[in-house]
Amino acid sequence: MKTRTPLLILALFAIAAFGINSVMFTELSHEMAATTGLSLDETELVKIGFMITQLLGFILTPMLVRQCGAYLPLVTSLFVGLTVNMVLYWQVPNQWLFAITWLCCGFFMSMLLVVVNFFLLDKFEERWLPAIIALTLVFSTLIPMGAYPWLVAELLEVFDWSVFCVVSAWLYFSALVMVSLFKPTPIQIAVKPKSSTVVYSVLAVIISLVVYLLMRGSFYNWLDSIWFSQLTVVAAALVLCAVYLLTRTRKLNTASMQLHGKLKTNVFMYNAFLAGFAVMASTMLFGNFLKMAMHYNNLNAGYAQLQSFYAMLVGMLVSVLVFYFRRPLSDAVVPFGVLMILLSVYEFSQLPSFVGSESLPLPMLLRGFGVGMLNVSVTIAVLMYFKVDDRLEGIANFYLFRTMGGVIGGAFFSRVIQNHSAQASGEIGRTLDGSSHTFAAYEHALGNAILIHGRLPTPSLGMSQISGIVKEQATTLALNNSLIIFIFSIFSLTPILLIGKKLAAKQEAN
Repeated sequence: MKTRTPLLILALFAIAAFGINSVMFTELSHEMAATTGLSLDETELVKIGFMITQLLGFILTPMLVRQCGAYLPLVTSLFVGLTVNMVLYWQVPNQWLFAITWLCCGFFMSMLLVVVNFFLLDKFEERWLPAIIALTLVFSTLIPMGAYPWLVAELLEVFDWSVFCVVSAWLYFSALVMVSLFKPTPIQIAVKPKSSTVVYSVLAVIISLVVYLLMRGSFYNWLDSIWFSQLTVVAAALVLCAVYLLTRTRKLNTASMQLHGKLKTNVFMYNAFLAGFAVMASTMLFGNFLKMAMHYNNLNAGYAQLQSFYAMLVGMLVSVLVFYFRRPLSDAVVPFGVLMILLSVYEFSQLPSFVGSESLPLPMLLRGFGVGMLNVSVTIAVLMYFKVDDRLEGIANFYLFRTMGGVIGGAFFSRVIQNHSAQASGEIGRTLDGSSHTFAAYEHALGNAILIHGRLPTPSLGMSQISGIVKEQATTLALNNSLIIFIFSIFSLTPILLIGKKLAAKQEAN
């Protein structure tokens, strides 16, 4: 390109479309299922396939870019994105077409994200990159996480869900026009060997199986099985041993193995994993609390999260300013962002079942500020760390680890909430059983107390009201326990990062 402004505009159009498509399953799954003739369970299976193809896109994109160059994957991913949204807009009631469309969308969305970042890192000087990376994150992460839940619910009051396909298609089309008018200059990519097709095939099968088991384990109650849990631990240990032996015995001859041969790179990847885990898990826990404990509908829950979005922008600004003016302190921003998220989760875990909207601003602002600092600071630090020859694999692996952290965090805490809710429901069923002496005594005491002011109209209504109150308190308690487990999980994962940073710093000093 003659100037870099068209490249930046192209990147923003493409990433904004990426953000819209990435949030559709979380906010529009019910509407999409209704118009395509799928059940919610079938839609969930398509979502799992979408997530699998996203991860496969991060794995395979470096190989494709090294074979075809960066321009062809960029144009292809934009064209596929445009086509996918046009197909979704027509809402053809064909289950297979719907599934295949989203599988293609997931793969090429990942390719688009990697290639766009690859172009930005290559064409802009280092002094511009922190601000540019933060700006792209606004459209790819912060707005989808903080503003879209409210915006989607607001627009669905007036329009059909296909309006988001129209907006996304227009963004993809605009990006295609930009890339046609201002064709980017080719990126010089150093020749590096890649693994064989067999290695990629095995890796694709493993990733697909892991994601399917994580996102579907609760449905089939696999996670309840001691045998399944033990098998998972053994399999994970064997995989780690195989990776260790492979890296120790084989020469680091492929691009990815050269990249991960450095301890600092692996620390950054773990940092990305932890950021994805913390952000996705806290997002799911907060959303569940608003809808299950406070009984907010989608519109009210989205509106309550807007203040979190504003705090994200402030956290992002702080991260960028620290990187520009106090770069040695940029490493300390990550733990501080994690601390803000932990404080917000702790505040939420202390909220009672009768909590009102006036108690939400503090935890929402703390979480938003922490997410903004954590996400932006980690992304800037990692993407700017890679050398020119390592950028392609570095970008793809960074997003792979971050997305995988989000998948694990979402699956784990989905199961935690399910377990605690089931335990609470079982206890309620036992306590409120008509033959229960405990409940009979409680109902008798309540009846005597009500005699002072008059009885409730019917005994059944009295029992129904009692049951509703106890269930609400039990649900709140289950969510509060899940939030506390989140705090312990982060405390158990963070020391690994701190130790890794210390060892990496010591290795560089030597």
